[in-house]
Amino acid sequence: MNSKRQPLMDISNTDVTSSPVATGGRRKSGRAVRAPEKFVPDAPSSQPGTASAKRKRGGDDVENDASDIDEEEEASDDTLESAGEEELKDTRRKARTTKKPAAKKPKVNGAASHSEEAPAVKLPSRPKKAKKMVIADDNAEGLYAEVFSGGETLEDIASMWLNRYQDNSPAAMSELVNFVLKCAGCNVQITEDDINDADNVEGKVGDIQEEYQSQNITDYPLVSKGKSLHAFRTSLIGFFEQLLRVVHESGLMYEDHSMLEVFAVWLATLSSSSSRPFRHTATLAALTMTSAMCTVANEEIETAAMTLRQLEAEKKKKGTNKARIAEFQKKVTHNDEHKQYIESQIDDYFQTVYVHRYRDVDPKIRHECVAALGMWMLTLKSVFLDGPYLRYMGWMLSDINVPVRHDVLKQLQKLMKDPSNVGQMHHFIERFRWRIVEMATHDSEPTVRAEAVELLDMIREAGMLEPDDIDVIGKLIFDSEPKVRKALVGFFAENIKDLYDSKVEEIGGEEVLEEFLAVEDEENFDTPRPEWIKYKCLAEMLLSYDIQDQEEMPSQIDAADFLNVSGTESRFTLAAQALYEKVPELREWEILSGYLLFDHSSRATGDETDRALKESFKPDDKEELILLEILNAVVKMSLTQTDDSDRAKDKGKKKNSRMETSEARETTARHLASLIPRLLKKFGADPKTATVVLRLEHVLNLNVFQELRQDSTAYAKLLDEISTQFSGHADKGVLSEAGAAFLHAREFEELEEVTESKIQALWERTTSTLQKLNKAGEMAVRGGLRMKILTDLSHSLARLEQLASISDCVEPLEASTGNSNPPTISILLEIIARGVYVDSNDEVRDALEDEVTISAIRSSMFYFMWKIRDLSKSISAGEAIPELDVDHLKEWQGLFATNLAAAFSSRASLDPVRLLGAGTLIDLFVLFATLRPAKAKAKGSQANDSEDEYAYLQTLIVEMDPDLQKEMISIFEGLEKQFARRSKKKLAEPSEDEEPEDPDSEEEEEETEGATDNERQSDMLKAEKELCEFTGKLVLAFIANVIDGSGRQKGKLRARVLRNRLRLGPNFREVLAYMDDPKPKGKKSHKSKAQQAEIAAKKAAKSEVRIVDEESDEEDDPFADVEPEEGSAEDLRRRELLDDDAPVSVEENEDAAAAEPDGDGDEDGDEDDIMGD
Repeated sequence: MNSKRQPLMDISNTDVTSSPVATGGRRKSGRAVRAPEKFVPDAPSSQPGTASAKRKRGGDDVENDASDIDEEEEASDDTLESAGEEELKDTRRKARTTKKPAAKKPKVNGAASHSEEAPAVKLPSRPKKAKKMVIADDNAEGLYAEVFSGGETLEDIASMWLNRYQDNSPAAMSELVNFVLKCAGCNVQITEDDINDADNVEGKVGDIQEEYQSQNITDYPLVSKGKSLHAFRTSLIGFFEQLLRVVHESGLMYEDHSMLEVFAVWLATLSSSSSRPFRHTATLAALTMTSAMCTVANEEIETAAMTLRQLEAEKKKKGTNKARIAEFQKKVTHNDEHKQYIESQIDDYFQTVYVHRYRDVDPKIRHECVAALGMWMLTLKSVFLDGPYLRYMGWMLSDINVPVRHDVLKQLQKLMKDPSNVGQMHHFIERFRWRIVEMATHDSEPTVRAEAVELLDMIREAGMLEPDDIDVIGKLIFDSEPKVRKALVGFFAENIKDLYDSKVEEIGGEEVLEEFLAVEDEENFDTPRPEWIKYKCLAEMLLSYDIQDQEEMPSQIDAADFLNVSGTESRFTLAAQALYEKVPELREWEILSGYLLFDHSSRATGDETDRALKESFKPDDKEELILLEILNAVVKMSLTQTDDSDRAKDKGKKKNSRMETSEARETTARHLASLIPRLLKKFGADPKTATVVLRLEHVLNLNVFQELRQDSTAYAKLLDEISTQFSGHADKGVLSEAGAAFLHAREFEELEEVTESKIQALWERTTSTLQKLNKAGEMAVRGGLRMKILTDLSHSLARLEQLASISDCVEPLEASTGNSNPPTISILLEIIARGVYVDSNDEVRDALEDEVTISAIRSSMFYFMWKIRDLSKSISAGEAIPELDVDHLKEWQGLFATNLAAAFSSRASLDPVRLLGAGTLIDLFVLFATLRPAKAKAKGSQANDSEDEYAYLQTLIVEMDPDLQKEMISIFEGLEKQFARRSKKKLAEPSEDEEPEDPDSEEEEEETEGATDNERQSDMLKAEKELCEFTGKLVLAFIANVIDGSGRQKGKLRARVLRNRLRLGPNFREVLAYMDDPKPKGKKSHKSKAQQAEIAAKKAAKSEVRIVDEESDEEDDPFADVEPEEGSAEDLRRRELLDDDAPVSVEENEDAAAAEPDGDGDEDGDEDDIMGD
């Protein structure tokens, strides 16, 4: 065995690069130096050497035998073995083409057995993977065709070019420059003379650029949108990388310096061209060459370091070998010379290309520079990871292009991930930290802000972030962008950990926690635990950041209240949702509930350490409110994750997973059902905390109580506690959440009876309270009640309003209690009369009186809505409606309308009572109009009988009094002017037949002069909301024909409302669009307007051709209708491509035309662009 392996050992010690086989081949820098070749029987070579390969298997010393062999013997051996070699090649070819994996060979002592039947082990003969064709261009030629259309690998192409360079360097260099020009989309070429004339490079490039630009080419391969773009870019970069690798391994670049220098001159000149294709392509080529040189330089540095270690080790030996030391020293000097030359070339490329292109006008080129510089810093740290180069990264942090800024941050993150780079980055961070913080807090792009936050997290870990910056970044946990909040999770979690560690250190360390906060029973969540300190730190930090936000930008916080679209999600719940995965203590919501239920107000006992420990996790009232919000969020997240994990299970495990999920839901439901009453008992006194606790009922899975009826008593106790909160609070938030809890419970059939009994009990209690208050004074007179009674009345009406919104209130409000007590609905209608304004010089009383009036108006409107619903059901069922009931309803209808009119007409300003009263009155008339029978609902005598049966009921449908209609238009005009003033829009002038309007006072404008931009925007949005809401009510009244439906002034109010249709924004215009007349009846089309227009145009074209063909056979008809001009409004209406609008006055058309320069451009564009494209 040893005799057979001896030649292989000798081959492994032979320098392949100095062997005749290696140097004589075409690719001496390629595969000849690879390690696997040392173990192959026949080394690869471009020249035939089969005879020597055969003798390797029989001889002991290959090199010595090879030197003594006669050429004639080699020829005869070649002839004798030609047939065997052909058979061997066929065998290897079949082995390469087969797709089945080869069976593993048995090994002995870790070495593969060498049998004569295994020739396919020849690793160097393994074929290279064929390169896919990038561009199918039959006209491509030269190097461009080889790289993008040929089948050779990029390494082979680079080697072939190097051979051509060695034969004729000017021709090969001109071919390389022409390759760059062709990649830029230019077919103009240079010659060998241009290469030799180095002083005329700039002039030649200018001539080529001029000829290229004369062709008006707007696209080039690097920016084309074709499918081969990625493959083209990859091949281009790969070729230049392989080219530099080949010239480096050949050593020619160190012998012939002109090779790289000439090409660098052409690239630098092309990269400074005013032509974007030249500039982009040459810049990418130069950056790729620089990247490849950085890789080679780094390898030279590593090789020199290894050689130097060998040299030092050789010097330390006792018997020093001077020849070997000299050889090592020569290699060190050789590598150092190579490194210095490569670094000089890198610096030339940096100074001639990068310095000018990193601030190029084209963002794509700047992006290329960012990516390249980041790669250089990671590859060649000894050169580029330094201040003179890092500053370019800092400057590009302020780039106007989003992808460039984003990529700069990504490159800096790569640098910061390596701890060995932190020391060299210190000066850069100190210089540009402010800019990174600014990007994290104020950048316009959320993705950039998220990346900046992640970078700052790394900077924080390195200890290079100031405390003030930590607080500024920490406040981003309240950011409106989910991406930013998610990126900040790690940063914020570390802040909590730091605060926790400081508190533990103050107490005495982890040993004290283990001694005093040892948990004996994991299921007992009411005992203190170390996690409680973490909850305290979390609440303390969130509260601190919230206070800072309110101090820095209170206007933004207050102004956005009316635009709260997140429902019950507060900033604290959003923060908790983001932190849920990163802070493990938040996933243990049972422990958090135990922390909240613990009595922290009890006086601490024990020694000083015990008291300090309890003080460390004692929350204040505001922190408890925050933790309740967090509890809401984490409970929802826990249940959501349970549902998601259930859906994510494999099909085979679904049955078991469903059982586990069901058990988890049951456990959570039981725990929540017992937890909510306990939380309400502790936090129910404060409306804010009570509101948050009641929200927990929304996520309670009531199916558990529906399926397990024995646990329904637990839920009944919960409803009792919710009823107690409803009766004990008048806060809108508490009442709203309690009402939502009742609605949630009524969704389940098994719990509906229990819930209804609780609601009826609340009705009895509330109406009884209102009846008692009715005896305390005059309900219809403003200012006739003492403040305490007025406050109680306000609370009672708030509860009654909430009850009326969730349950049928007809029976409770119409019920008479006897003892000459009027029905509750009568009391409500009388209270509305308190809205008649009387100045009392007491703002508190006036605000409370208005609140009482508003609640009474809303409660009364709910009554009429429920009543009309009952009447509609009776009509549908054919039930008789007593005339006495209709008389009572008519009486209450008249009283409601009278008191409403008196209330809002007594006020001049657009205050809440005036707007609500007027809008409710319109709703009342529209509501009763729904009792009008449909025309096509019945036929013949049945329809007449139905109308006769309910004829007396139809007397409830009346039209609004003309004076009230004028009052409505007055309110509409006020809202219109208010919005126009705040949005800086110009209103149309009244027409000739309308009364002139009084000029507006400028008082409101003076009040808002010192307002901020956010406050002005808030006021504008509020004004638009009020205008659109009131206009919507008027539109419904027009459609129901209860306003502007009869009399001499019919149509005037409608025309007045439509006057500024095109001037007050798209929302206002869309509201008025409901008044447009419907299309004439015809065949319904399911195609879009653009498709209909296209079909109509084709039909018109066909008819035009037909008319031209038949023109000679037909005579003109003098009485035929004149065809409208093509494209006109009449033509579009005939083709049913334009709706028949309501008649618009001439003044309106003139106003619309005048509104174009002052109105919104996009609105006018929408009106004019009828045909689309």
